[in-house]
Amino acid sequence: MKKKLTILVLIIGIFSIALLYSYYNYQFWKHFKTDNFEALVEYEGNSIKGLRGRQILIHQNFEKYMKQIDKYASDSDIELIINQGYRSDKQTVSNAVVKPVKSSNHLAGFAIDFNIKNNGKKYLSTDLERDKLDKLPDNIQHFINEIRKNKDLRWGGDFRREDPVHIDYPINIKSKSNWREFSRACALDYSNRIPKWKVWK
Repeated sequence: MKKKLTILVLIIGIFSIALLYSYYNYQFWKHFKTDNFEALVEYEGNSIKGLRGRQILIHQNFEKYMKQIDKYASDSDIELIINQGYRSDKQTVSNAVVKPVKSSNHLAGFAIDFNIKNNGKKYLSTDLERDKLDKLPDNIQHFINEIRKNKDLRWGGDFRREDPVHIDYPINIKSKSNWREFSRACALDYSNRIPKWKVWK
């Protein structure tokens, strides 16, 4: 009986460690297959990682901009931790820096929310505010200034309602019809999502 109890405790301990590891490093239950998607793609970069190993989903037409952002991060020797890329309009947003709007570029897969990791330290929204920019390490300033210089991208720190952890391509301003089309396509993909860790036909 004692041996069985020891084995049970050991199994529960291993399971708990595996669960904690997955929660903080690889949230596999939030990963979806993308081969059946028409619009959404998974982005995997050199200097861009999903928060706690989450999958980063974006619209396929935003991928070229993500590669530019990734290069800016790499050149600046920082790591971007993505909290959110594509967001379904059915998803609730907790701890949002700015209240989500109905025409958000996240809904079309043309935006990311991020934190910055630099020399082992994480920089969050309160650290990245516009009036604190000149007090940040030079390489973080360099990264943000590269985004600001890019004519296609916007840094949320420059918005009237400041959102310093946001970068997007303003498809909702440049082409409302494209924004609607991309949002619908992304929503359709997301509604047909299949978890990656389940395998069936």
